[in-house]
Amino acid sequence: MSQEQSVKVPLSVIEKLEAVLWELERQASCYRPEFLARMYRARASDLEGKGKSLSEIHKRFR
Repeated sequence: MSQEQSVKVPLSVIEKLEAVLWELERQASCYRPEFLARMYRARASDLEGKGKSLSEIHKRFR
């Protein structure tokens, strides 16, 4: 026999959670899939040792 358990949660806590979830969705939606794919490729390239050093990048933008 299983018994249902419940917990009372103040409405203000639920509202705060909804606001946090909305903000997370808003932040995540600003990233385009193409941009994320490019960043993942760049990270993989870096892990393979194909990335450029910070000094090389700095020279490029002087």
